[in-house]
Order: sequence, then C-alpha cells, then structure tokens
Amino acid sequence: MQGVIDGDDVPGGCLVRFAAVAVDGFPALHPGDHVEFEWHRLDRPESDYAYECTRAWPVGQQPVTRGRRPFRAGLWRMHADGSAEQVSPASPGQDSPVPTSGGPTTGIVRLWNDEDGWGVIDSPQTPGGCWAHFSHIVAEGFRTVDVGADVTFEWQQVTNQDGYRYCATQVEQHRT
Repeated sequence: MQGVIDGDDVPGGCLVRFAAVAVDGFPALHPGDHVEFEWHRLDRPESDYAYECTRAWPVGQQPVTRGRRPFRAGLWRMHADGSAEQVSPASPGQDSPVPTSGGPTTGIVRLWNDEDGWGVIDSPQTPGGCWAHFSHIVAEGFRTVDVGADVTFEWQQVTNQDGYRYCATQVEQHRT
C-alpha cells in the first residue's frame, strides 16, 4: 500500500504510503493521476527514495483532514479496476477466516500482467489461486514472471485481494 510520486522537486521520486493520501474514503491514488503533495527529505533513504510524501491529493480537490489519526482502520474490498468499497465487519455469529501463512511452496503462474504488475499463481496450498505483485518477486532489474513458469513462493491468507483469498509474499521463478 505504497507508491511513488514523480515531481520536479523530488528527483528520483517521492515515496508515498496510503496513510498520506488525503482523500475521502479508501486512501488510494491511481497511476497517471495528477496530484498535489507535500513532502520532506529523509535523513536516510528508504527503499532507494530520498523523499517521503506527508500528504497527497488529486489536483483540483481539497485535501481531506482526518484529525490526529491519518486513517481509521476498516475492512475494504478492492476491485480489479482499482476502486474500493468499505465492508461491514462480520456479525458475532458469522465465521471469519483466520489469517494464516505458508511457504515456501511451489506453483505454476496462471496469468501475469506486466503493465499492471500482478498475476495469479496456482498451487494445491492456495485453492482458487494466489494473487502476486511484482514487488514480491525475487529478481534483479524489471521484476516479472512467465505464464506457465514453475515458481517457489511464500503466501498468506487474506480476506480479499482482487477476489483471491491468498496473497504471495515472496516469489522466485525457477530458471533453466
């Protein structure tokens, strides 16, 4: 739940976390959006970025102020188009999934979208598929995996990640 904002005043980009996004509802920005933002220079670069965003909002809108807490926790359903909706917590009589994790395990890449930077891995340990993001791929340079490739990955159970109940936390493609 972080990204990078490019700007003339922040050469190399400015790291922005979801808590700094000053919009109504789910704190998210989308690639290509024009934003206004406040930032500061980090004493020590983090994730190779020398700048960190303290507040960002879409151009033409007023930033939302949330008081002392930048974002209140809640349950959100994320959709493939990048939109989100808040979900009510389960009632006391309703079972909710217990977050678990596992790995390393092996699987096969079902689909991969280089443009969006995510895909799905199939494995018996993650029925229905395991959502994977490029940032969790162990590789040098441009991080991607090939459709149909064998991979070793670690995973965690999640409530809902783009319709999947599992999310990869580390992925390594078997190279031949």
